[in-house]
Amino acid sequence: MSDFGAAIERAVFIVGLNAGVRKISAFSGTTNYIKRFYQQFSPALKQAAQEARLLLSANRYIRHAVAEQWLNRHLWLAPGLKRRDCLRHIEPEAMQDYQHVLPLLENGIEQIATLNQRFVEQQTRLFQSFFDTVESNPLTESQRNACIIDEQHNLVLAGAGTGKTSTMIGRAGYLINAGLAKPEQILMLAFARKAAEEMSERIQAKLGVPNLAVKTFHSLGKHIISQVEGVVPAIDKMAEDDALRAAFVEQQIQQLLTDDRYRSRLLTYFLRFTYPYKSQFNFNSLGAYHAYILENDIRTLQGELVKSYEECEIANFLYRQGIAYQYEANYQVNTSGPDYRVYQPDFYLPDYGIYIEHFAVNEHNQTPPFIDQQTYLAGMTWKRALHQKYQTPLIETYSYLKQQGRLTEVLSEKLEAAGVQFKPLAQDKLLAQLNELGQVSTFSLLMAQILSLFKSAYLNIKQLVEKANRHEDQERMRAAAYLFEPIYEAYQQQLRDNATIDFDDMIGRAIEYVEAGRYISPYRYLLVDEFQDISASRARLLKALMAQQPECSLFGVGDDWQSIYRFTGSDVSLTKDFESHFGVTATSVLDQTFRFNNQIGEVASRFVTQNPGQIIKQIHSHRHIQGAALSLIKTDQELVGITAALDAIAAKTSQPTSVLLLARFNFKKPDMAALRSRYRQLNIQFMSVHASKGKEADYVVVFGLDKGKHGFPSEKAIHPLLELLLPQAEAFEHAEERRLFYVALTRARHHVYLVTNGLNPSPFIRELVDNHYAINIDAFTGKGFQEQMANIPCSACKTGYMVPRDSQYGSFFGCNQYPLCNHTQRACQWCGGSLKTQGRFRVCANRRCDFVEPICPRCDGAMVLRKGAYGQFWGCSHYRKDTEFSCSHTEQFIDLQTARTRS
Repeated sequence: MSDFGAAIERAVFIVGLNAGVRKISAFSGTTNYIKRFYQQFSPALKQAAQEARLLLSANRYIRHAVAEQWLNRHLWLAPGLKRRDCLRHIEPEAMQDYQHVLPLLENGIEQIATLNQRFVEQQTRLFQSFFDTVESNPLTESQRNACIIDEQHNLVLAGAGTGKTSTMIGRAGYLINAGLAKPEQILMLAFARKAAEEMSERIQAKLGVPNLAVKTFHSLGKHIISQVEGVVPAIDKMAEDDALRAAFVEQQIQQLLTDDRYRSRLLTYFLRFTYPYKSQFNFNSLGAYHAYILENDIRTLQGELVKSYEECEIANFLYRQGIAYQYEANYQVNTSGPDYRVYQPDFYLPDYGIYIEHFAVNEHNQTPPFIDQQTYLAGMTWKRALHQKYQTPLIETYSYLKQQGRLTEVLSEKLEAAGVQFKPLAQDKLLAQLNELGQVSTFSLLMAQILSLFKSAYLNIKQLVEKANRHEDQERMRAAAYLFEPIYEAYQQQLRDNATIDFDDMIGRAIEYVEAGRYISPYRYLLVDEFQDISASRARLLKALMAQQPECSLFGVGDDWQSIYRFTGSDVSLTKDFESHFGVTATSVLDQTFRFNNQIGEVASRFVTQNPGQIIKQIHSHRHIQGAALSLIKTDQELVGITAALDAIAAKTSQPTSVLLLARFNFKKPDMAALRSRYRQLNIQFMSVHASKGKEADYVVVFGLDKGKHGFPSEKAIHPLLELLLPQAEAFEHAEERRLFYVALTRARHHVYLVTNGLNPSPFIRELVDNHYAINIDAFTGKGFQEQMANIPCSACKTGYMVPRDSQYGSFFGCNQYPLCNHTQRACQWCGGSLKTQGRFRVCANRRCDFVEPICPRCDGAMVLRKGAYGQFWGCSHYRKDTEFSCSHTEQFIDLQTARTRS
């Protein structure tokens, strides 16, 4: 039974005893009974008081565990102390004990909290000089409180620029100066080697303590292994060079391809499992289905971006069987018109003159939820009639065949019946094509990523396959797992042959030694920097170290708003749910930033907290300004946007000024030599946003803020096998990408410039504009800049936006999700603006333009002025010569002036 359970049992006993006393009071012997009770009660009261005095006189922070331990032991005294006759029966000398104990028993943890607050205030006064001088600037009140509070588990939420490193140094110095710890009993942990070195240098400079351990998690693991094994382990070169590890994996794959079984498995994977299959019938909107296609970049073995997974399977089947095909080639007859544009069957086999149409219908001729069934079925009928009219062979396939697992089987039968000759490509030729398309290299990178995450998760292949079997796409997951197994075994053998370990071994083996008691920790205080980057394995190592020292304290400093490394195994829930993972926690918030001004802070904080899963905190800026500190630059030429921002910065200052150019991906890096030569007064650096974490500059330029796989947020799909090894993804859309954007914004001291393509802007930019954040959206105008962002929603896919385009027939608007969505709308032929319908006219939405276009009453086309043998007349724009459809409607006179007046 626990201490708390025993305390409750004793309390229940006392309550029963009180009831017994009341019952006995009706009879004789009551006085003797009560006297015997208090003879036993008094020594216990004295013991509780002695322990309480010891607890309160220690002149240190009272930890929750210590207070709870006292309460659990003595809670049973409370009912007896509350009896009305208590004071008549206890000895006079016990009165002080009574007065000492009663407030603690009555108020418990609240009383302890009050005492702790007094202690913090007293220590703040006592160590004022230290806190004033330990760093170049005096520590804030929040920083001082965080340094002094000494719960067993401490979480310091440090917003961007709020001085987390200063707090770490202040904490270490306070522990030493207050006599709570010797330097060798403190361990400071960082994630990166450079961060640990900088921390160590500052410790030496500020505290002058030579033997305080500052390590990375990896160097700690290495130290633990060295202490247990008596030999410093050798680190494999691949551990410190991701490119070298990826090259090793690719080399292993190339060697494995000489094995017939592995080669066959790999080809099967590329042909069947490169992309995740999701039926169109599982999507409720065309936009959601397009997002699935785009984020997985579903392409054929010939490199075409197709409109469905099923089309990709058909294309790859044709390619593998040596059947030449063209994807969405124009039909042999021009069919453009108001109802159907130029007809482009899904596949055309030029050697046979055969067309293939794949129809998205189930066995009951029903379409996916996002497709208008009546229109789609009418289209199917029209296509069949067209082929019949022109006697062009048509082979049909259907979505339900894929769901039944018979798509390529049925297609094969129909092709054979049509006289198509199969000339299957040799495996070597298929592999050559896969290599040419870069798919083998992409697969190698995937295996290298899986290798690292697999090792850090401490799984074996059997456990990985079990995880794969529980996945909804289990066949694909198993295929990847089996391909990974020999690569993992080869890698492990390489480490054994070289007598080396990698970084994952450092953590894993260290955990084993600490948990087994083979390494005894000397540390009573663990101080962890950038705690939001903690992973499950590192958290396990911390818990193992703490378990060896009953009074060991954990002090984690981090910011859940800046957790951006899930792809390496970091788990933000370990910060957001800190107490549930570690135990009762004292949480402090560093809420004053010395980096960015209030305007940047308000935009960044509002943006990141749109995710309700983030911890709510108020970050106050030291510097206040009037007016927006963020500017939007709309251009489809990134270099134009970057130079416009740098021109604006250069115009503001003649002093040396630092500028960070940030992009979501490294491949976006511009020509830095040219930019530095042009802007000599500016100290310009380029970084990916991930690499910029912890950095700061006077000005920041964020570019590449477009929508798409390589946009910001990145909409690139993560392979499901990686997802199995990563911490559980958050439900909120783009949760980590949102935090990454917050990091980008908060690198700047003075101003942020955001460069986007207004025709395809990032969803983040659209959110900032649509929700009226404090940003300047019209500061950059003129040649090279866009007046506004695409703001006409596509009525077809619901997620895209209509953008201006030109063709031989004039200007029009097309969906920016093209080619997946080919919806179009007519545009103003004068200014290129959008048109709105008023009666039988379309009028330009641009108030400065008075363009009016009559609508054809027969086909909804546009009536245009033409010249004929008898003079001018109005004819329909859908009139075409020698086409399947042509509208010949004409009118002699249309009153445009009246339409302009009304508009």
